[in-house]
Amino acid sequence: MTAMTAAAPNDAVRAELAWLAGDAVTAIDAADRALTAGTDPDCRAAGVAAAAAAADGALADAAARWRRVAGALDGAPAATAAARAALAAALSGDVGAASGDLAEAHVALPGSAPRGLTVLLDGVDATVAAVRGCFARAARKLAGLAVATVPADPFAAERWDDLAVTVTIAGGGDRTARDMLAASQDRPGSTRRRLLAAWLDLRAGRLTDAREALAAASDVPILRRDAVLAAAITVGLARRAGDDDALRATWHRVAPVVTGSDVELLLLDAWGELSVAAARVSPDDRDTVVDAVAAAVARAGAPTWAVAAEAWWRLHRAVVTDDAIAAARAAGALGTVGGPHQAATAAAWAAVLSGRFDAAVVTGTAEALADAGSPWEAAALCGAAAARLGDSGAAKDLLGTGRALRSRILSRTGAAGGLSDRERAVGELLLDGLTQKEIGARLYISPKTVEQHVARLRQKLVAANRAELIAALRSRLGPM
Repeated sequence: MTAMTAAAPNDAVRAELAWLAGDAVTAIDAADRALTAGTDPDCRAAGVAAAAAAADGALADAAARWRRVAGALDGAPAATAAARAALAAALSGDVGAASGDLAEAHVALPGSAPRGLTVLLDGVDATVAAVRGCFARAARKLAGLAVATVPADPFAAERWDDLAVTVTIAGGGDRTARDMLAASQDRPGSTRRRLLAAWLDLRAGRLTDAREALAAASDVPILRRDAVLAAAITVGLARRAGDDDALRATWHRVAPVVTGSDVELLLLDAWGELSVAAARVSPDDRDTVVDAVAAAVARAGAPTWAVAAEAWWRLHRAVVTDDAIAAARAAGALGTVGGPHQAATAAAWAAVLSGRFDAAVVTGTAEALADAGSPWEAAALCGAAAARLGDSGAAKDLLGTGRALRSRILSRTGAAGGLSDRERAVGELLLDGLTQKEIGARLYISPKTVEQHVARLRQKLVAANRAELIAALRSRLGPM
């Protein structure tokens, strides 16, 4: 810091201090003044502007800004800026640019690098691996970095603990993601974390819980990047309510948030939800969202998991618009790149929309869908099939199946008979035969913390020993 800034902090320093204090509006205003006046010799204001761009959903712009900062600095500061550029690029799916930024960071890396910088580089490497489809390995790495004895980088585009959960969800591990959120309840939460919890509730059909979690996350101002995820949850709730007028009003309220935001590849399902809502009420907006998603997938090199996600949401857009031809095409694509569960579900929907289906096959597919954690979607499949069968006995059976599947939707507080999410997660792993050390490794918590959860489980379930605890858990949680 120069003598001038030490004596009287200029706008660049004010911007940095405000950003560190969590006052984004003041930080951006001061940074803009400094950059306009050209009084930013240490690139403090430029760094705030780059961090603000990422928070505003402009990840590509953030990466470009960090690259300019890196070019103006030397040593560890240059390497840090390049690593931050790499993270923003990776989140947008631009793995080529992210890899180049990482290479630049390593070139600028001093012989004795700060620990925080090496953690940042490791996190970026894990993020790139996740975009390429290595979800489990990347999530483990990110979860480990989250508990490293290094403060979180306030200028990086993402916190490692939040990113670990996002990566896990992108890989289809919703149950594991819920366990991870439950295991970290003792740590200070973030808006992103609360929104991820709401997103998981929406996907599981726990609509009341999703609505409550979304409201809790909205208690503080939400920056645009997080607001995109909030928008996906909001339109998802409106769509599941079955009220087209409400969905239309909701979409037009959130559309300005979505427009202009960069697609985050690891949140491809959230963008898919947005595209389905737009397909229902605004074809022009649908095309804009779909084109942006396609560009992001192509920029990432079209990894198989992302291509499958594109086809999955193409199927759901076909469902809400009753487009049998589009559904058949999506089912064909998922038969090639999707997993068995996606392929079977897509084939069932395509058959239902065409009007040529076997009610027994639909019932079996719906039950599998509910077992996979999507009871709302399972009930919707049964309802759509029943509507095409008229007043037949098979239609009544399908409606009954749909009602039964919908009844599986429980709130978080009721899902495990009074046990918290964390206690439920520990209990399920105990039933799987895992040791406390193994449970700690699975949930990213210490064996001592597991021991405390087990003690609370024994107290709640009135179990004097392990055998009684296992019996009580089996009764409470049911067969695994």
